Amino acid sequence: MILISALMAACGGDATTQIVPPTVTIAPTDAPTAAPVPTVATAEPTLMPTLANPLTRVPATPTVPPSPTPIDTTPTVTIGGASFTVDLADTPETRFQGLSGRPVLEEGTGMLFVFQEERQHTFWMKDMRFPLDMIWINADCAIADIIADVPNPPPDQKDGALPTYSPSAPGTFVLELNAGVAAASGLQTGDQTTLGGSLTARFGC
Repeated sequence: MILISALMAACGGDATTQIVPPTVTIAPTDAPTAAPVPTVATAEPTLMPTLANPLTRVPATPTVPPSPTPIDTTPTVTIGGASFTVDLADTPETRFQGLSGRPVLEEGTGMLFVFQEERQHTFWMKDMRFPLDMIWINADCAIADIIADVPNPPPDQKDGALPTYSPSAPGTFVLELNAGVAAASGLQTGDQTTLGGSLTARFGC
């Protein structure tokens, strides 16, 4: 302080004058004042609906058609209110054999002989074990004649001694039933006959 006063006095200054240090201006730096980085809220992702591919076709559920009603092909012969399930004899071999050798004929059943032409077809009872009713049916599907209660022959009877049975009118079909069934069913000459099952398409009636 003494030195500074002496210098000021020598220069003619007031020894009481205070020396004011120059104001130093600090130039702002190019870098900005550090500030906290604002927190950016993270947005929840928006789920966009999945767009169906217009080229993708959803297969249609196939429509299942209803099952057809099964057709009953059991061969039957119906006369009036009586119906019989029949075995068919429509070849020379099956007509020759007929019911010969069978032990019994089940109730409600019979055998239908089918011929190519309408005639007075003759029958016999060779090797038969039970009696029969024989019913001839003409081409118009009507009963042409009935011979009932035809007896079966004795086991030892010779073929030449066997009786034969012929109708009074020609027929295309002959229905054989157990003896007594024709009368019990009220069957008469002229009654209409219906062939059912697989017989309908083949023979009409």
